[in-house]
Amino acid sequence: MDHGFSQVIVLGAGAVGSLIGARLTAPTVLVGRREHVTAMLEHGLKISGLEDDRVEVDASETCPTIEAGSLVLVAVKMGDIEQSGQILAPLLHGDTEVAVLSNGLDPDRRLSRILGRPVRRVIVQLGVTLERPGEVSTWGGALMLGPGDTEDRLAVCFEQAGFPVKRTHDLERVIWQKLAANCVANPLSALTGCCNQDLITPELRGLRQLIVEEVRQLAATEGVDLSVDFLDRLDAALLESKNQTSMLQDIRRGRPTEIEFLNGLVARRMVDKGLDAPVNRALAEMVRMLSEMNAVRGARWNE
Repeated sequence: MDHGFSQVIVLGAGAVGSLIGARLTAPTVLVGRREHVTAMLEHGLKISGLEDDRVEVDASETCPTIEAGSLVLVAVKMGDIEQSGQILAPLLHGDTEVAVLSNGLDPDRRLSRILGRPVRRVIVQLGVTLERPGEVSTWGGALMLGPGDTEDRLAVCFEQAGFPVKRTHDLERVIWQKLAANCVANPLSALTGCCNQDLITPELRGLRQLIVEEVRQLAATEGVDLSVDFLDRLDAALLESKNQTSMLQDIRRGRPTEIEFLNGLVARRMVDKGLDAPVNRALAEMVRMLSEMNAVRGARWNE
């Protein structure tokens, strides 16, 4: 089966978007930040970690003209979804397929409302770190898709690029599992400066459990059951993960984090339902404080 996409545009080519885009077989344009784009155009994308490679890529600071029959992969932060939709809306054709790789509960629904068309959800389970402009490190993992004809084409596209693809008929449960995992790993890494695997200590086990339990309670109100052994499986996965979370990278670079779409979202929705999420609320507040401190005095680790 041929995926049939004439062109791929990766909007938001940071760590994940750059790695995926660089491996795709269709003509691909990576749209990202100036420093990263400049480095990639001059030297190609350096891939380290489990790989050692340098790939020539086509990159741009602005979204190029989109050809008919194209695929647009939106890999921006949740806070940039609305702006991305406004940029894309006048550029799309009737046959353009759009898929979103962002975190959070509903980037696909948010983007779909702006574009007025279906948006496919890709669950990213890849360990990728943006080491510096022009270089990403990869630590393995997979991409997950739900059922559907367009999802079948996406699966072929990703598999031809060398990425393992998992399929599920219960994408909603997987989305909540990803949210729970992000609510554990992202704030704890941002606050401690640790990579994922270093967060799995006996001392932090109780805290990890409390975070997950609050997400489980919220998911249950939405009719989604996260299994009682979810934390054990999450711990096992994080123990194999050598990458830094995107939130830690954002903190180190003095950029806005996605805390409002992760722990902050859990805390707000629990309140809306007459419940409480004190642990997720406290973690969100601590990350906000750290972000504000960095914004005032400049990122300590800014590269």
